[in-house]
Amino acid sequence: MRVCLANPSWRVDGRKGIRAGCRVPNSIGDGQHTFMPFPFTLAYAMAMVERIEGVEAMIIDAIAEDLDRDEYLRRVKDFGPDLLISEMSTESHRMDLEVAEAAKRETGARVAVCGPHASAVARELLDNEFLDFVLVGEYEQTTVDLIGCLRGGESYEGMGGLGYRTADGEIVVGEKRPLMPELDALPLPHRETLPMSSYSVAGFPGPVLFMYASRGCPYRCTFCVWPQWFKSGSYRTRSPESVIDEIEDAQKRFGPFGSIYFDDDTFNLGGDRMRQMARLFKERGMKLPWGCNARPDQFNPEMMRELAEAGLFNIRIGVESADPEVLRRTKKDLDISKVQPCIDMAHDNGVKVHVTFTIGLSGESWDSVKRTAAFAKSITPDSIAFTVTTPFPGTEYYDEVVRDGFLETRDWDQFNVVSNSVVRTETMSRAEILKAEKYVMRQVYSSPRYLLRRLSYAGSPSEVLALARKGTRFLMRRF
Repeated sequence: MRVCLANPSWRVDGRKGIRAGCRVPNSIGDGQHTFMPFPFTLAYAMAMVERIEGVEAMIIDAIAEDLDRDEYLRRVKDFGPDLLISEMSTESHRMDLEVAEAAKRETGARVAVCGPHASAVARELLDNEFLDFVLVGEYEQTTVDLIGCLRGGESYEGMGGLGYRTADGEIVVGEKRPLMPELDALPLPHRETLPMSSYSVAGFPGPVLFMYASRGCPYRCTFCVWPQWFKSGSYRTRSPESVIDEIEDAQKRFGPFGSIYFDDDTFNLGGDRMRQMARLFKERGMKLPWGCNARPDQFNPEMMRELAEAGLFNIRIGVESADPEVLRRTKKDLDISKVQPCIDMAHDNGVKVHVTFTIGLSGESWDSVKRTAAFAKSITPDSIAFTVTTPFPGTEYYDEVVRDGFLETRDWDQFNVVSNSVVRTETMSRAEILKAEKYVMRQVYSSPRYLLRRLSYAGSPSEVLALARKGTRFLMRRF
């Protein structure tokens, strides 16, 4: 049996998208991406499928390889899979279905789709007769079990984590299966045939080695996709030893790398665990600089110092809003008075800081937008990014805006965090939300002090060029 796992191509109208491995899949103009994520769940599934005797498997990251639709389909056809499993996203929904149907037509394979978006709209997807399966939730074990049923001619009906049609055409979507409790028991993610030099993060020397040290997050932000895809509030960790072992293995087999990025939802949880991680980095002689996603209220001076001594050079912090009521309604549970002290702690230890905000959350108003802009101008990180809040299916935020009548469209093509709004709030239209995003960007990005900090944050010459292009477009729009 032949199995192909894929992150299909995503190019449309001069734009390129990022999907698998990205919390907020999106498309922007060709050449503008400074982030190319590693497709972790596909890679873990591939590692598990490779272990099945008698199964030949292939993985394609068409986005990282920069394949267009025809090149991707040719690669799939040449392999000739019996089962094709491809990841979907919200904005690329329509195109993903078109490509999946073309692959089905070209190969005759059974076709399954997966990922947070597919999980959330599984029943809707199975109205498309060319789709055979939807993998719901964390799908590595579901993939293995489905292959076992197909190879053995056994029934997959009743399987947890699987959507399908019965013989009489009834659509069945199984409940998410229990989460895998022991992450250390997973094989190392497949990296052998993926384009390891292509994965990148703004501000990180490349090539970047992407790592997971945990899955999920104990916090319950209503808009956050991945923790709710697994199970809201669930948080599972790997042992520090297994994490460091994987880094050593990857560096030896696929390096050299320029830096490491821990793509956990929230890396810096658990003081004892952080100390263990720092100790092992130093004991094993790890010299690579590394960065992570972090919460500012979980750092203290001792932790920051120990992690910096162990190679921490970059942290990425999601603040989202400076308005207490907006933060309360989105369950962010963050005291923004902790943000600048965290930045100061980081800078005192030579660690750079990237901060993100999102405009259009529940309860957003012009007053809250101005409060966020003033706060963003007052803090001193090395980089700041703004997005438009997007209600991805499967999140509590999506359910909220649907319930309250604030979702303005269900045209998935428009669900882009970079350039469009699909919601309104009690006091702001979707057009005003887009206007508000431009307002906060003008307030922050026009500051010479910020621009100097931002240039110093760039991790590569190509990133400097991308910044120059963005800056030119920004100035042209402003003047």
